[in-house]
Amino acid sequence: MRALRIVAEKQVIVRDRPRPVPGEGEVLIKVRASGICGSDLHPYRHPTPGHLTQDFIPGHEPAGDIVEVGPGVAGWSVGDRVVVYFRRTCGECINCRTGRSEICFHRMGSYGHLNGYDGSDAEFMAVHTRCLLQLPEYLSYVEGAIIACQAGTAYWPLKRLGVSGRDTLVVSGLGPVGLLAILFAKPMGAHIVGVDPSAGRREIAASLGADHTIDPTAGPVGEQIQAIVPERGTCLIETSGSSAAHAVIGELVRAGGTAAIVGLGNPEFKMPMMMLAHRELTVFGSSIYPDTMFAEICTFIRDRGVKLERVVSHYMPLEKGPEAFQIAEQATSGKVCFTFD
Repeated sequence: MRALRIVAEKQVIVRDRPRPVPGEGEVLIKVRASGICGSDLHPYRHPTPGHLTQDFIPGHEPAGDIVEVGPGVAGWSVGDRVVVYFRRTCGECINCRTGRSEICFHRMGSYGHLNGYDGSDAEFMAVHTRCLLQLPEYLSYVEGAIIACQAGTAYWPLKRLGVSGRDTLVVSGLGPVGLLAILFAKPMGAHIVGVDPSAGRREIAASLGADHTIDPTAGPVGEQIQAIVPERGTCLIETSGSSAAHAVIGELVRAGGTAAIVGLGNPEFKMPMMMLAHRELTVFGSSIYPDTMFAEICTFIRDRGVKLERVVSHYMPLEKGPEAFQIAEQATSGKVCFTFD
């Protein structure tokens, strides 16, 4: 089968790999769509020695069909349409048993990540049934791939923020997760302000429903937002991972406001403590959604008419993997997604 591999800084290649054989409790999936996520770009930009020496396949946003069932599998059949929840969780700790699998105490690795399991930037992948989610017929494979990570990553903090028609939501960073946050927050009723230095991404955000967009390089971002929303936002979702964006969160939300930190682009979070304490802001981190929320997200998409594929700017075959990663790395477009015949 054909698959991608990271071979150097900002270099991926397409090569041949043996088709995987499903082991105990696993199925083999024919990948139909696989998205490029921001976290895929971290090893692409800054590969460690392990990334270059371990022959692993990147990609953790797959949707496809089961084409083979391994030993010990029950409840899944050839032909089932599935999405992969890329984190292998224990299923037994208190968090898993109370519907918070995204913060499993005993996580067993992730698909498409170093020291985990081979990912979805390939024609086939073997997946444990614990990580399978049934893709409804009313959703496409591309929509399933988007939900696999980034759509859920956008939806979960919005739910925790309790976003509604009473809110002005500031979306800091208009990459795919930020754009998806706009798609979800609009039918929730929020007034939305998007912030990003890329004119192309601000234009996409406006087309998806952002009421206003701000270029943080055009002047003090706090002054810009106060000119639009004098009382500033009631809540914020930070998806860029930029330390500069972290530093100005207190300027974008009103006193007593709440901010969700989603972006992982910077290993440290730095925000002025005086701003945090004196304005009594609430700040929380947010990771991928719990797998128990998958059905809710799918239903929301169907009932509210959310068109997830509007965030996709590039559909590409796997053979154009090097070009696809170059486009995603430039951070000026929408989502890049591999599609398979």
